[in-house]
Amino acid sequence: MAPASYRTVLATPGVRRILATSLLGRLPAAMVGLAIILRVAHGTGSYSAAGATTAVYVVGAAALGPVVGRLADRVGRRPVLVATAVLDAVALVALSRVPVHDTAVLLAAAVVAGGATPPVAAAVRSLWPVLVDADARHAAYAVDSTLQELTFVLGPSVVAGVGSAFGTAAPLVVSALCGLGGTLAFAASPAVVERVSRARHVRQRLASTRLTILLASAGLLVLAFGMIDVAVVAFAGEHHHANQAGLLLGTWSLGSLVGGATFGARAGIGGARSLPPLLAATGASFALLASAPGLSLLYPLLAVAGLAIAPSFGCIYALAGSLAPENSAVEVFSWLSSAVLAGAAIGAAVGGVVVQHLGSGDDELGAAAAALVAAGITLGLRRRPQAVRV
Repeated sequence: MAPASYRTVLATPGVRRILATSLLGRLPAAMVGLAIILRVAHGTGSYSAAGATTAVYVVGAAALGPVVGRLADRVGRRPVLVATAVLDAVALVALSRVPVHDTAVLLAAAVVAGGATPPVAAAVRSLWPVLVDADARHAAYAVDSTLQELTFVLGPSVVAGVGSAFGTAAPLVVSALCGLGGTLAFAASPAVVERVSRARHVRQRLASTRLTILLASAGLLVLAFGMIDVAVVAFAGEHHHANQAGLLLGTWSLGSLVGGATFGARAGIGGARSLPPLLAATGASFALLASAPGLSLLYPLLAVAGLAIAPSFGCIYALAGSLAPENSAVEVFSWLSSAVLAGAAIGAAVGGVVVQHLGSGDDELGAAAAALVAAGITLGLRRRPQAVRV
């Protein structure tokens, strides 16, 4: 049963609709990376090429994310969400049709698809300070990060099932449809429309060492995730069970969902005190993955490795929300999304190279090291004063 604070958030008018529609709109975030890896690796036989294509897609999203977020703060969330949703869907369908051996066209399609990613997650998180009371805000961020894990449970499984039934290009088309439908439904929410009317044209700048630390730690953590994604796909292939890659990644996300549901809200309240031990636990669990001799042990190890993920992001989102001026909230959360995407891009690229030349076990150890470094730098969040806004 969800904690009382979770039930309070979910009972707030408009919250359930926002979560349901936005989670569908965010589902491609859990699908596109794996879909690209499967399509390119299957078509070329190269995990390096697959990792590089995924990295280009994510770099496109990371580079343009803050620009799109700033635009949403200035002209309104709804028109920006609608425009990017349509463009992103078209780009993903195009990406599904590009020949995998035509490297230049493939990478160009990937960067356009990434750059057109709708700012759904940033828009949702910018709404919590308005929709819920201050004493329930940590729970709202925790609910958001926990329920988002549903996409990472469902997304890889959908990719695996659709890819097996209809071919490796089909998951990209399904991603386009989910992103378009979910984003348009979210943009039509009355809460989003009301929030748009309060957008300001005056932009504040943040001068914050704590925000820089937060962005760096989030990027390093997701860098580790990117490496693990490639390692899991490669490990399944090495053991002649490539069709189980999606189920393995779904198990990892299921562990995160359980962790978020059980203690995500309490971790969010702890904030800067809770984040370092959560990241350290994640790093240690990633190191254990390298010891798995086969898939039967990898499944439970991935479930354990996921337990601290949603609580970690609940802390990160709450801390970012405390640093965001009201009239720049979407942009601040877009910067956080860009840090996450940049980490994923680097992790996918590095993971592909490490797996290609050293193997999946060394890739998992590298991911563990990145998570432990993230834990170390977040210690600075507890020592430094509150952010200064100028």
